[in-house]
Amino acid sequence: MKKICSIAICMLIAGLAYSQSLRVTFNGSRDFQLIVDGKTYNSGNYLNDDVVLNNLPGQHNVSVYRVNRNGRSKKLYSSTINLSSNQEVHLTVNNNGSIDRSETSNNAAYGYRNPMSDASFNELYRNVNNKWGQAAKLSAARDAFNTSTYYFSTDQVRQIVELLSAEAHRLELLKLAYDNVSDNSNFYSLYTLLRSQASQSELDSHVRNSGYNNSSTNYKVAMNSTAFNQLYQDVSYQNSTSRRLSAATKAFNTSTNYFNVAQTRQLISLVTGENNLLQLAKLSLDNIVDQENITQLFDLLATQSAKKELDDYIRSNGYATGNYNYTIHVAMTDTEFNNLYNTIRKKWLPLSKYSAATDAFNSTTNYFTTSQVRQVIALLSSESNRLELAKLAFDNIVDQQNFRQVYDLFATQASKDALDEYIRNNHNSQY
Repeated sequence: MKKICSIAICMLIAGLAYSQSLRVTFNGSRDFQLIVDGKTYNSGNYLNDDVVLNNLPGQHNVSVYRVNRNGRSKKLYSSTINLSSNQEVHLTVNNNGSIDRSETSNNAAYGYRNPMSDASFNELYRNVNNKWGQAAKLSAARDAFNTSTYYFSTDQVRQIVELLSAEAHRLELLKLAYDNVSDNSNFYSLYTLLRSQASQSELDSHVRNSGYNNSSTNYKVAMNSTAFNQLYQDVSYQNSTSRRLSAATKAFNTSTNYFNVAQTRQLISLVTGENNLLQLAKLSLDNIVDQENITQLFDLLATQSAKKELDDYIRSNGYATGNYNYTIHVAMTDTEFNNLYNTIRKKWLPLSKYSAATDAFNSTTNYFTTSQVRQVIALLSSESNRLELAKLAFDNIVDQQNFRQVYDLFATQASKDALDEYIRNNHNSQY
């Protein structure tokens, strides 16, 4: 039996810890700016570069910028954050510009739950992973989830459960872990760790019957891989675009079909035509279980007008949750680009060209097509300069799905690999 501490003590600790707070931690030596509802906070002005804003009920516009040594700022993060009672959102801004987000809250029934720190979790994970054999790993994982003082994020639970291969063992651990999850509203995302619909249904029943379950939450279980693969084949085997469109439409119109975003993207990609892709993207929204990832649907669309229409549809039909932060960017006009291009081209020295191109890509108001970016980068002959400009330009490209067209500007595979690694490590991109 797990020992649960006094509810009254937990609630008191939670109330002292925070009440509707936003915490932003700036790591490393670079300068950053935090803007909350139009008010600016500079990273170097706070003890340990840790900004804590308390008593922030409701919805807030939050942006984070990186400031370079020339005083120019570049947006790294923009989102609308909703803070409910006794909730803290913690953003950690890393030196490379990546941002980690975590949430903690006080549940009236179970008290304050703060997930294990990265350092503590990594040590625990290694302890479980280093056990010899599945039986020993299972025993160590059981001990972890049976410890009443350990709390985990759903992502941490996922990493431990994935160390076990047997369906029965995974199901057992997921049931056991539910009491220890700090963000139980995201627990449904772990259902995909189970291969069979029967196991997913059994876990869902356990969650619904748990005392910690929010009965108002409607847990949707994504289709298991076997069922999805069969559906995917049924759609893909249709012998024309119109037939595939009809089959995919039927799949998304079936109210009992649920998909994760990755499955949704695969189905939609079976059809061609911008209007068809847009139609299916809209239709799929009711069937998606991981709504926090719906911005990945925009990569399916090639035109800014289609992306804007999808964004308007999401916002006007209630699909824009607190984590939804997609922004429509419009590439500069041909006239604007030609003026900028000629300004850079006419610089006499390569270093001057590089500096002018850097300024252009550092501007948070400049957006380009991949074709425009290629033209600017091609003005530099140095491989290293081209590589740095390509890295810098990625945030400013409106058609990131075409970004690989930039790769042919590099003569060496090493440069292509370096660019690929940089994009994957520093941007949440599906290009």
